[in-house]
Amino acid sequence: MSLFATGVTVVTSLDDEGEPHSMTANSFTSVCLEPPTVLVCVAHNTHTHGYVEKQGRFGVNILGENQEDLGVYFAKRPEDRQEGTDYHYTIAQSEVPMLDDSMVFFGCEVIGTHVYGDHTIYLGEVKEVIRNEAGEPLMFYKSRWYHPADHME
Repeated sequence: MSLFATGVTVVTSLDDEGEPHSMTANSFTSVCLEPPTVLVCVAHNTHTHGYVEKQGRFGVNILGENQEDLGVYFAKRPEDRQEGTDYHYTIAQSEVPMLDDSMVFFGCEVIGTHVYGDHTIYLGEVKEVIRNEAGEPLMFYKSRWYHPADHME
């Protein structure tokens, strides 16, 4: 799977106290355009899984290549996030946290789930889209952060 280049997203939800919670994910895809629907896969051993289950909503933030630090930071378990990484949230109209300055934000309502193995596949109907198309997308390839512009001739 490391040979499949993917974009990098941060999935956001609200924790039990109503505070933003986030995790890096590249298991994200568009399902259909009408109605606009996406899916994310979330491991059962993550905090995100419980929060999305309880809230019935999630956000997907597509990261730009200048946001590699956020991709690294949110890939760690919350208890391992020691270093200070600068980021800010806004609670979107869809009632989920939006990372400020992400390239694109999707506010989603869970419309279906499928448990398979140690993950749940969440289908989300997109209720809100906010675009901030500055720069190029952050990508992941061969188990490393990948910047396509560095490889163009």
